[in-house]
Amino acid sequence: MVKEEVSKLGKRVSARKVKAGAAASVFTDVIPSELLMTVILNDRAVSTVSCSPENLTEFTVGYLLNNGYVDSFSDINILKICSRELNGAVTGNELSVQVNVKSNLPARPNGKDLLQSGFFRFVSSACGSLDDLIMGQRLQKIKSTGRFDSKTVLKLNTEAAASQKFKKELGGLHSAALFDSTGKLIVLMEDIGRHNCIDKIAGFMQIKRIEPADKIVYTTGRISIDVVFKMTKMRVPVLVSNSSVTHSAVFMAKKSGLTLVGYARGGRFNIYSWPERIVAS
Repeated sequence: MVKEEVSKLGKRVSARKVKAGAAASVFTDVIPSELLMTVILNDRAVSTVSCSPENLTEFTVGYLLNNGYVDSFSDINILKICSRELNGAVTGNELSVQVNVKSNLPARPNGKDLLQSGFFRFVSSACGSLDDLIMGQRLQKIKSTGRFDSKTVLKLNTEAAASQKFKKELGGLHSAALFDSTGKLIVLMEDIGRHNCIDKIAGFMQIKRIEPADKIVYTTGRISIDVVFKMTKMRVPVLVSNSSVTHSAVFMAKKSGLTLVGYARGGRFNIYSWPERIVAS
């Protein structure tokens, strides 16, 4: 039986290493922890999400906001994780955790989470169109008039990588970071899920009451349409990734007023929508 030692975001496990032309050897590896988090809103289970056991308060707030269950942090009256109110981390040998949330908003039985992360609930019809989907969800337009220096965008990848504490130790983690218009790092979140990182940033912004109009979100994950949908809820005008973007993400970014930047690494980047926000110095 594999013996495990629980740490904050990683677990030590015994593993067998096999190399070509060499005898197998037993060693201790450190791998990312995973937690199944069930969100209970007003006594109703709304979702179970696989995540890293860190910053769970921010994750819960951001998840509920980005999926339309609440409109702001002020809509949440009580938030309890494992019977510990507003505790941002879980320790011990938990494989699952329950988050109990009480909101003053009326119940939304349909969830309004058409483009939620985790267990994807969107079912498409060949007769429909992406336009119908976006308009049906009352897409929020991002109206920021902020401008951002191209040199600032170029350095985000390096700045974020330098702050990825757990990824360096464990590997296998995504990260998302919030920057101001000058490229100063405000906060960085790490998680096994790329969507979770974005939700954690959203929750942090709500809890700290951070104004989004002059901010940039950077992510190590691929940008798909559901990530863009989250950004419209957060109202941050610029989303940057060191990875790829999908066609649907670009389509939605153009509709919503989001500046979408991909492949931001190695001294270059591509702007796919609303390029006027990025100015050359």
